[in-house]
Amino acid sequence: MEINFNEDKITEDSYEKPVKKRKWDRWIYLGILLLIVFSLLKWLISSWIFNYADGFLKQQQFDVKFTSDIRILNYTAEEGSPVKKGDTLFSYEFYDTNMRKNSIQDSLKNLVDNTAFDNNIAAINAQISKKTSLAADLKKRIAFWQSEKKRKEKLVYINQITPNELANVDRSIDDLTYELVSVTADIKALSDEIAKMYQINNHKNNLAKEENRTSTIHNYYTSPVNGKTDRFRVADGQVAYKSDIITSIVNKRQFVQAYIDIGDLDEFKEGDRVAIKLPYGFNKTLTGKVKKIYSISEIKDNTLINKTLNENKYGVVIDIVPIDGKSWEEVKISNIPVKVRKLKFT
Repeated sequence: MEINFNEDKITEDSYEKPVKKRKWDRWIYLGILLLIVFSLLKWLISSWIFNYADGFLKQQQFDVKFTSDIRILNYTAEEGSPVKKGDTLFSYEFYDTNMRKNSIQDSLKNLVDNTAFDNNIAAINAQISKKTSLAADLKKRIAFWQSEKKRKEKLVYINQITPNELANVDRSIDDLTYELVSVTADIKALSDEIAKMYQINNHKNNLAKEENRTSTIHNYYTSPVNGKTDRFRVADGQVAYKSDIITSIVNKRQFVQAYIDIGDLDEFKEGDRVAIKLPYGFNKTLTGKVKKIYSISEIKDNTLINKTLNENKYGVVIDIVPIDGKSWEEVKISNIPVKVRKLKFT
C-alpha cells in the first residue's frame, strides 16, 4: 500500500521492483554446446585425416631369469651401473625344496646305512674272533695228538700197544687238521668280505660327499649383453623362483612396438613418419618412423584390448624408432602405453 502525504487520500496500488534477467548462464550453455560440437567434429575429422595405432614405448632390455629356482648369494654389480658383456653380475646356488628334502632323507638314510654297516662289521668281526679262537684251540689239539703220536710210536715199537691205536691217533690228527684248514678258510673269507664292504661303503660315502659339494657350489652369472643394470628385484640371500625376473639390463636405444588393425595394414609402410603421443601428463609428442612391419599378426597386449570388443584383439606388429637413430632423451622411463598417429595423405 502507498500513502500520499500531500493529499488527503489513501491509494491501495502496490509497487513492484523490476526483475533483472540473467545473461551469464546462456554463455555457459553455449560453451558446453560448442565443446560437444568441437569434440564430435574432431573425432569425425581426425578419423578421416589420421590412422591410429596403440603401442608401448620400450627400451632394449634383457630380463635376467632362470628356468629353475635359485638363491642369490651376492651381487657383484650395483643397481644402475653400466656393465659390459661378460661382466659378473651376481653369484648364486641352485635351490630346490624337493632336492633339499631328498638331501635330508638321503642323509638320514646314509646314517641308517652306516649304522647297519657298523653292526654288520661288528657281527663279522665277532665271527672271526670266534673262529680264530677255535683255530687256536685246534692247533693246540693237533700239537697234543702229534706229541701223543710220537709217544705211541715208541710203545708200538716195543709192542706195548697195537698199531690200531696208533692209527686212531693219525685219524684224530687228520680230522683236526681238516677242521683247522676249514676254519682258516672261513676266517680268510670273512676278512675278504669285510675288506669288500669297506671298499663299497667308502665309495658310496665319497659319492655322497661329491654330490653335497656340487649341490652347494657357487655359480656366477655374467652379463650376456652391454647395457645398464636396472632395479635388483631379488635381495641378497633371497630365492628367485622359476621365471622370476631378477634384474634387467637395459640399453639407451628406445623404440615403440605398436599394433595396427589388420584393416589398416595398407595404410602403414616402412619408412612412414609417425607422431607418438605420450600419456600420464607428459604433454609431449615424439616423432619417429616405421622401421619394420612383421608378417605374422599377434594378440594385442592385454592392456590394449577392449574387454567388451574382442573382434579386434589381433593386430599387426610394427616397430617404430627415432628418425635420427638416437633415443628420445626427454623420456626417462619405458614400458608405457602410447598412441601412434599417422597422416593418411603422406
